Amino acid sequence: MTHCSKHLAFPFLKASQLTATFSGGDITSDAGLLLVRQFDELIGFTPELSRVISDPRDPRFIQHAQVELLRQRLYQIVAGYEDCNDASRLRQDALFKAIAGRTPEQEPLGSQPTLSRLENRVGPDTLAELIDAQVRLFIRTRPQPLTEITLDLDPSEAPTFGDQQQTYFNGFYDTYMYFPNFLCDAKTGFLLAPVLRAGNAAPAQGAVWILARVVGLLRAAWPHIRIYFRADSSFAVPDLLEWLAVESIPYVIGMAENDVLKRLSHDFVSGLTAAFEQDRIARKCFTTFRYQAKTWAHPLRMVVKCEVKALGVNVRYVISTRAGRSVDLYTWYTQRGGTIERVIGQLKNGFEGDRLSCHRFEANAFRLLLHASAYNLMILFREHAAIPELQTADIQTLRIKLIKVGARVERTVRRLWVKLSSTWPFAELFKRVHATLVPHPGG
Repeated sequence: MTHCSKHLAFPFLKASQLTATFSGGDITSDAGLLLVRQFDELIGFTPELSRVISDPRDPRFIQHAQVELLRQRLYQIVAGYEDCNDASRLRQDALFKAIAGRTPEQEPLGSQPTLSRLENRVGPDTLAELIDAQVRLFIRTRPQPLTEITLDLDPSEAPTFGDQQQTYFNGFYDTYMYFPNFLCDAKTGFLLAPVLRAGNAAPAQGAVWILARVVGLLRAAWPHIRIYFRADSSFAVPDLLEWLAVESIPYVIGMAENDVLKRLSHDFVSGLTAAFEQDRIARKCFTTFRYQAKTWAHPLRMVVKCEVKALGVNVRYVISTRAGRSVDLYTWYTQRGGTIERVIGQLKNGFEGDRLSCHRFEANAFRLLLHASAYNLMILFREHAAIPELQTADIQTLRIKLIKVGARVERTVRRLWVKLSSTWPFAELFKRVHATLVPHPGG
C-alpha cells in the first residue's frame, strides 16, 4: 500500500523540521515574462504576426484567439519551453494566462493539439509574408533611418527524425536533415529571413529569392541605403553574383581553392614559405589579382591571404567587389563568423530553433519562424532596454537575470497581483527595465 501525505519531510536539516507541501497557491517560475509581454504591447510584435496569418475558424466556436495562441507559443519559447508539448503543462499557469490575456479563473490556455493545428494551417504564401513581417518590424524599430547595412547569409543543418516531408540524408553532415538558410543584419544580429529548405538543397539555393525580398523592403523604406553582402564559398555561384552586380550590392564572398587559384597564387605562397624557412618567423600577408571562373560573366577581384608558421601553410581566397585594401576586405569577411554563426548558434542552442518535428514541411517552416520570432523579440527587447550589462547578453543570461523569477499570483476584486520573490538578487535590474517600458506617472 502506497503511503500518501500532503506533507513531504526533509530530515537533513537538524535545527528544525523541514517540510514541503503543494499548497502555495498559484506560483509561477517565469514572472519576468511580464517585461517581455509589456514590450510586445509597446511595439505590437505579436499582433503584427497574427495579422499575416489567416484564421479560417468559425468565430462562433473559437475558444482561443489566434493572437493569444501566438503569444502563448512565443513566450514559452522565450522562457525555455521550446517543445509544443510543454503547452499541456503550462496552460494552467496563472502567469502564462495573464500574459496571453486571461485571468487565473478563466479557462486554460491552448493545448498542444490546438497549437499544432495552428502550425499546420500555414501555407507557403503565409510563410513568405511572415518573413516580410520580420523585415518590416526591423525597419519600424530602428531609432533612425539606416544609411547602410551589411547582410550575412549562411546555411545550417537541422537534423530530422522519423517521417517528415522533404527530409533527406546529407553526406557532409552525416545525418537526415533540413537545410535552412539564415539572413541577418550583421550589426544587431536581427534575423531578417529564416527560410527552411529541403535536406538536399544546395547551400545557395533560393539565395536570390531571399535577398530580393529583403532588399526590396529595405530600399522601399530607405531608398538611399547602402547594402553590403557577405557569405562563405558555397555562395560563389553565377546567378547570385550576377544578381548582386545588377542590384549594385558590393560583396565579399569566400572562394574554394582550385587548381587555377593555386597556380595564380603559387609565387606569392612560395615566397612567403621560403622566407619563413629561412628565419622561422611566422608571416601573414595578403595579395590580390583578377580571376574569372568559367561560369562567371566577367573577371572579379580575388583577395588571397597566406599565413605561414610552424604549424603549416594556410591559404584562403575571397572574391570582392567592395573597394579597399586586401587586408581590410579579408578582415571584414572573417567578421561574419562573429555575427551570422553566433546568431545561428543562439537560435539553435538558446531557442531550440532546430526542433522541427512536425510531419508537414510547411508546419516545420512555420515552427522555424516562430522560434526565430522569439529570438528577434528578445533582440529588440534587449536593444530597447539600453542597459549596458544586457546589451550583449545571450538568452540564457536574460532568463537568469530577468525571466526566471518565482512569484505568487493572487487575485483580488480590483487587481491581479504578481508578488515576486523578496530576496531575488536581480530585483533592481528588473525595475530598471520596467522603467523603460512603463514611464513613471508624472515622470
